[in-house]
Amino acid sequence: MQGFLFYLWVCGAALCACQSNQPSTLLYLESSYHETGLILTWDATEWTLPDGVVLEGTEEKSENVLTIRSGWNEDSLYFYFRVEDQCLRAFQHEQDHPRLFLDDMVEVLIDPRMDRDTCWAEDDLVYHINILGVKKDDRGSAECVTDPTWNGDGRIWVETLGTVNDTLDQDTGYLVTLALPWSELDQQPQPGLEMGVNFANGDNDGKGRQLFDWVDAWPMRSPHQFGTLVLKGK
Repeated sequence: MQGFLFYLWVCGAALCACQSNQPSTLLYLESSYHETGLILTWDATEWTLPDGVVLEGTEEKSENVLTIRSGWNEDSLYFYFRVEDQCLRAFQHEQDHPRLFLDDMVEVLIDPRMDRDTCWAEDDLVYHINILGVKKDDRGSAECVTDPTWNGDGRIWVETLGTVNDTLDQDTGYLVTLALPWSELDQQPQPGLEMGVNFANGDNDGKGRQLFDWVDAWPMRSPHQFGTLVLKGK
């Protein structure tokens, strides 16, 4: 009897482990077609439309609220981030600085071919963008390891609502826009195209690493756990 119960426990543990590594097939973000890229202000009505993603940090990780929207045209894929953050802090001015992820920042990870495997492959890429407009990006490799020497051609816009690194006032948050040329993603844009994605928000409130993401992936560079971005028609 004890052997049978042990067998059931092992099978259950294996099932849970398997389920935790399954792709987040129910997590979708729709990317709307716009002939030209949008300029979203803090109070733009687009932030409240139902085809966006809203992530709320937990008390132990962050009190931030991150809203993400996406758009596309024949030139680029656009990501729009709106972060509600009452204390704006960032210190890294150097591109690809290894501690940039500790600043107030947004992160997007993309699996353009939607391979959904455990390998951080050559097509997979990630951008970290802090509130100073500085990026830390990398791409995968044939050996499934990060290539930090890669530098992407994404175009970045950042707007802060508050005073960066002034802890005596209360800030509102910040906006980040990232435009990725399709040549960088090696994809031909068309309605229905799907790619794997994950989003994260890093919050620096002086408490050490504070990070939360869309799919709760670990490690972060895990395409098999990503959600899905789908291009909507014109």
